[in-house]
Amino acid sequence: MRTSLLLEKHLKKQLLEFMEDREEPFSISLLVNCCLQPIPATMIRDMLCKLVDEGEVIRIDDERYMATRVLMKKWLRQKIKRNEEDVNFDELEVPRNLFKEISKLLRERPELGYIDESDFIRDAIRRSLYRR
Repeated sequence: MRTSLLLEKHLKKQLLEFMEDREEPFSISLLVNCCLQPIPATMIRDMLCKLVDEGEVIRIDDERYMATRVLMKKWLRQKIKRNEEDVNFDELEVPRNLFKEISKLLRERPELGYIDESDFIRDAIRRSLYRR
C-alpha cells in the first residue's frame, strides 16, 4: 500500500513537471508515449482526474487537457498590455492573502527596493510570463 502511494505521488509530480512546460493541449496517449517507463493509460487517466479535481489541470474536451498554470499565463498575457516599460492591468485583482504576504515581505526586506506592492506584483508577473 505504501509503495503504491509513493509511486502515485512520484507520478503526479512528474506529470505536473511535464505539463507545466507544454503550451499546447495534451492527451493521455501523448503522456503514455512520453513516459520513460511503461505506465498503463488507465493509471495516467486516473491521475489526471485527480489533478482536475485538485485544480492543477483543466479538461478541455474528451481527449485533451492543459495545465491550469499554462492557461493562467495565456490569460494574463492577453490581459496585460505592454506600453514600453509600463504594464497596465485591466480589472486584475490579487487575492487578499497574497497581497498581505507581499506587504509583509516588503516590510521585512526593504533591500528589495519596492515601496509599492503593485510594483512588486507587476515585476513578478512580467518575470514569470516572459521567462524562457
